Amino acid sequence: MERRSILVPHDFTTVADNAVSYAINLASQLGANVDLLHIVKDSKEAASAKSKFEKIIDKIGSTPNGVEIRPHTQIGSIYTDIASKATELHSTLIIMGTHGAKGMQKLFGSFAIKVITSTHVPFLIVQEQFTGLDMSKIVVPIDESQESLQIEQVATGLAEILKSEIHVISEKKIDSNLKLKLAVHSGLFTKQLKAKGLPYQTKILERKKGFAIDIAAYTTSVNANLIAFAYHSDSLFPQFDSFAQSLITNKEGVPVLVLNSKEAGNYFF
Repeated sequence: MERRSILVPHDFTTVADNAVSYAINLASQLGANVDLLHIVKDSKEAASAKSKFEKIIDKIGSTPNGVEIRPHTQIGSIYTDIASKATELHSTLIIMGTHGAKGMQKLFGSFAIKVITSTHVPFLIVQEQFTGLDMSKIVVPIDESQESLQIEQVATGLAEILKSEIHVISEKKIDSNLKLKLAVHSGLFTKQLKAKGLPYQTKILERKKGFAIDIAAYTTSVNANLIAFAYHSDSLFPQFDSFAQSLITNKEGVPVLVLNSKEAGNYFF
């Protein structure tokens, strides 16, 4: 059986090394290899990147459970070629490091969400000071939209492999119709978790500082180290989606897995 691929876009910074460490740890549990990718402007930069990758791989040394580190350089653009490389490699997951909100802006400008949602492959963000490698608890926020439930397959598939407990959380609603929709969605999600025999908890959060901030605070309060959610927006300008960006760059440093609900596939885990 061919091993899975975890793709790590690498810009030769320390935080990118964090993403590599995270990827190796996860790959050892998923039976995957780690593919490193650096996007360059021309062949001269490609030669330099190859040399840098050789040093990184030498520094990593041996890896657990047969994980192979495979470097790639590609002339192109981060806005399209991260996605195309993931498709070419049939990657299960993309893991990228970022320096929080300012780092996202520095790396991607105002189109951070555009990069992350340019692919149907789940995209996991690891910050410079992240909360840890333990994925025994996964927090999954849902809302009243049908699209938010598309994270269920990815989250439960990952939880089955990692033997994780899933926390299904939502924001308290006053409107009776919204409350009913949330109750139905929570019920559908937990029904699947029960069917798979996965441990889970449900929690309705009181709105305090905003849903994204409240999600991150809840996550750290239960000692969880991964948030997984489905991104869905009809905004013509993705940079204005403050909820998604705030959650991805949460101040607690919790790693966040994002699935583009409009492009979601069904073969990741």
